[in-house]
Amino acid sequence: MGKFLSGLKYFSTFLLLSCMLAVFLGNGKISFAETVKASPNGEILTGNSLKNLRLFSRVYTLIKNNYIKKESSKKLIFGAIEGMTATLDPHTYFLTPDEFRQMKSETTGEYVGLGIEISQKDNYIVIIAPIDGTPAAKAGIKAGDIVEKINGISTYNMNIMKAVGLLHGRDGTSVKLLIGRKGFKHPKVFNITRERIKLKSVKYMILPGHIGYIRISSFQEHTNIQLLRALKIIRLKEHGIKGLIIDLRNNPGGLLNEAVKVCSDFIKSGVIVYTKGRIKSQDVKYYASGRRVVPEYPIIVIVNAGTASAAEITAGSLQAHKRAIVVGTETFGKGSVQTVYTLPDGAGMGLTTAFYFLPNGVSVQDTGITPNFIVRSSKDFVFLKHLKRLREIDLRHHFKNPESGRLKVKPAYKTFKVYFKKDNQFRFAYELLRSWNILRKGIGVK
Repeated sequence: MGKFLSGLKYFSTFLLLSCMLAVFLGNGKISFAETVKASPNGEILTGNSLKNLRLFSRVYTLIKNNYIKKESSKKLIFGAIEGMTATLDPHTYFLTPDEFRQMKSETTGEYVGLGIEISQKDNYIVIIAPIDGTPAAKAGIKAGDIVEKINGISTYNMNIMKAVGLLHGRDGTSVKLLIGRKGFKHPKVFNITRERIKLKSVKYMILPGHIGYIRISSFQEHTNIQLLRALKIIRLKEHGIKGLIIDLRNNPGGLLNEAVKVCSDFIKSGVIVYTKGRIKSQDVKYYASGRRVVPEYPIIVIVNAGTASAAEITAGSLQAHKRAIVVGTETFGKGSVQTVYTLPDGAGMGLTTAFYFLPNGVSVQDTGITPNFIVRSSKDFVFLKHLKRLREIDLRHHFKNPESGRLKVKPAYKTFKVYFKKDNQFRFAYELLRSWNILRKGIGVK
């Protein structure tokens, strides 16, 4: 979800500028002062900028004075901002004060809702992934489902944050989702009860042969602490382990700093990920801390098309450092950074400010992570026919890979296509670890 920053920056200074320029008159009109032509960050406003601001004021005045219903200034301004962000990439958004409070609570791992990650496709709301153990997952919601209606309200051309507002509610209340899915003759209604979700993002079990299994469902505030605790329990019970499976399937991402910490548990030194943006301050390198590196047993990371954002960084960085083998299908392909800004009156905004790059200089934007072993599963996403497989490249206004002009070849990973009648991604990873000593020379990992 990017970095949480307080204060105002580019977008908020633009709004501040608008307020500085605007003088609200008694008749509801807005007059723009011609003398102020420089924004607080030093940018000179061109004639076109002032012309467009006058256009905005004209439309605002017409609605305020002539619309059939009297509407509040706040509603009109919020609507204008939401419309502005909707013209950008699918991960830039505006949040009302209530939505902003809800969003911040979600990163702590506790909130009231259904437990789904959503985006837009073909003008409808689409499920990227349900989170393990949440009401949505228990009700049978699947990645790739089309949410056609929420409580009878059509989601066609609906803003994502409007959909989020409809999905959230009080603990114990219910929400009706009209879901379209491949295999359904007609869309079906799912009646799901909202719950106070306390996300435990890490689950584990011990497999025969001294092999550990870790499932990370999302990256929240305490994900790395939970991971280290699980690894310690597995190690003590088994008196050391010979291999580890990290399952990141349907992990929609979360906090970047937690993903960096997780990678640092397995990588001794070097860059985990770095970002590049339009301005210099967005160019940041994140290094392995080297403080709590676990023993160098072999690692298999399982991914699929629901593995997104911070989860892709984790899989891709471990793969680039040759610390793990990646098994599964190509990941979602979200390689952009969202910086969260606090706006006046408690509102907030997530603004795409940079792209992620893996240690080998590769961006995952709209391409995703290519596994070393492509293992397809019948339990992978169930999509409507025209969707096939929902990934970043399918989303409206998505960015193209920033390297597309210079990259001629993909990273030199050996890829083997393996098809099974059933979901054998987990079994394949397990058998690979069991045969590690025989195969590792051919794979080329430590």
